[in-house]
Amino acid sequence: MAKNPGKIIEPDNELMKRVAKGDDEAFRKLFERHHRLAYSVIYRQLGVQSVAEDLVQEAFMRVYRAAPKYEPTAKFSTWLYTVVTNLCLNYKRDKARDKLRLVSARPDDEGGNPLEQLAQSELPDHDSLDREERARVVREAIADLPDNQRMAIILSRYEDKSYEEVAEILGTTVAAVKSLTSRARTTLKEKLARFFEQDD
Repeated sequence: MAKNPGKIIEPDNELMKRVAKGDDEAFRKLFERHHRLAYSVIYRQLGVQSVAEDLVQEAFMRVYRAAPKYEPTAKFSTWLYTVVTNLCLNYKRDKARDKLRLVSARPDDEGGNPLEQLAQSELPDHDSLDREERARVVREAIADLPDNQRMAIILSRYEDKSYEEVAEILGTTVAAVKSLTSRARTTLKEKLARFFEQDD
């Protein structure tokens, strides 16, 4: 008569069993019961209505695909929260990678390339240095950084993310983010300072 202590018996888990067998009505009920929660979690993390709506749809597509292998060792809502949170993190990482593509972009306005702006504090003054040449050197220096250092410094310096936010996006610790940004700044200073050394 003893129940399996590793299994959680609840209506949502029973619905998931039916979804695994191709029951579309059960899937509709799951969506009706939990789509508001999913939307709320996503919107709180990302703050964009259209993105939240799209990710809710993606979250429930993942629920549907995962149903055949779903093991109810926790409440369904807890598992769904994990699915939704992972989607948010993936979205943030994708946005961060979009910023990295700016490394190869040419400056197209008076403000210059955003990553050039990011590195301005590391650049010594050099009036005779051509703007195009300066931009090229900065882009190359940042492009040469390891991916994790590059993402950390872009997010923290250009995107003005807190160390806690960067750690969440990169899936690491605050201490690791501080170390990554410190090493990135040191590397940039070394590379750029050598380039700008005066011969006099």
